[in-house]
Amino acid sequence: MSIKSILVPLDGTEASFSALDTALVIADRFDAKIKGIHVRPKAEDLPFELDYVPAKLKRNVIEETDKKSREQALLIQHRFTTFCGNHHIKAGDSLNDDGVGAKWYEEAGSVSEVLIRHGRLCDVIATSRPDRKQDTLLRSPAGETMESLLMRVGRPILMVPPDWPARKVGRAAVAWNESLEASRALAMTMPWLAEMDEVTVIVGRKRERGVPLLCEYLSLHGVNSTVQYLPSRIKSAGQAILDCCTDNGVEMLVVGGFSHTRARQLVFGGVTRFLLTNSTVITVMVH
Repeated sequence: MSIKSILVPLDGTEASFSALDTALVIADRFDAKIKGIHVRPKAEDLPFELDYVPAKLKRNVIEETDKKSREQALLIQHRFTTFCGNHHIKAGDSLNDDGVGAKWYEEAGSVSEVLIRHGRLCDVIATSRPDRKQDTLLRSPAGETMESLLMRVGRPILMVPPDWPARKVGRAAVAWNESLEASRALAMTMPWLAEMDEVTVIVGRKRERGVPLLCEYLSLHGVNSTVQYLPSRIKSAGQAILDCCTDNGVEMLVVGGFSHTRARQLVFGGVTRFLLTNSTVITVMVH
């Protein structure tokens, strides 16, 4: 699968624009298009307790909220347009021109639903890693949106950690557990892996038997790989994977998201949930 379109949700935070910086690096690498999108909440859908206030006051609150929402959207759009101009990216209503390009999208509605609809028609979604404590992530709006994208879009989600300096990376790792999700992640990120200088396969000893087949598959796509086995006894698989990334100078990690049942992940945690809150490298997840 070639990478031709990158969706970047922008909410006005510095973290979201940091993801835009990283998206540009990817776009330059693959001559791809950047789709910047901002989702405004519908004022009438906001969780205000207005059922028992006079109709006129309720209308005024809704109108003022909508006005503020539109003003914020204009500021975000202006910053996106300025970003494109500063980097000499052609931004317009069409994405049919050759080379790197960009287009702005704005909609009002549910953040998750709008991003899912757009995300299913893009090659990758670049977003900031939720900066939340692990025990509150999945109960937060950021966590709920990220979970929805992972579970329902069927596209790679590229997470940019806080304070990540956008740059072209050359060292990648694939966390392999023989799951369906890991297989999808491997296939969908092959264009990236084929461009890397070094690729490390991170795998547990229980999966050692299948490693030659995996390395053979990578080799067929022109990817030369080395293997790093996880320690036999570990308290946290997620931390062990990140430790391997640090030891091998890895800058981008590819992993299958929610390989175990969602209920089990919510109760016991898991690699996905750990990486959603702790990953210090560019992390590409696919469910």
